[in-house]
Amino acid sequence: MISASGATAISDHSAFWKKSIWIELDTGERLVLRSPQDALYALVSDWPINGGVHQQRAIDFCRAWLAGRMPAETVRQAFILAALEAGVAINDDDDDGNGTPSSVSNPGHK
Repeated sequence: MISASGATAISDHSAFWKKSIWIELDTGERLVLRSPQDALYALVSDWPINGGVHQQRAIDFCRAWLAGRMPAETVRQAFILAALEAGVAINDDDDDGNGTPSSVSNPGHK
């Protein structure tokens, strides 16, 4: 895809992450996130706390990805930081999602 300025925009081949992220919410619901679009939905609709610095940054990165200004893998890293901040149980290293999500916590947050 070529933008009006002639620069190549980030196209659909970047839409999905190389590895999915599994998260488990406080409600016990387990979600698999495969793309920045999935991450944006989780951050806005299902996130256990609102107003975190990393949550807002991840939302901004997701929106930048939607506008073609941010690589999907950069958004993935921002989402992982948001999960750390919120203490969301996350598993980002099991491709098939059959493993148990590891509990991730923010070391500076008790």
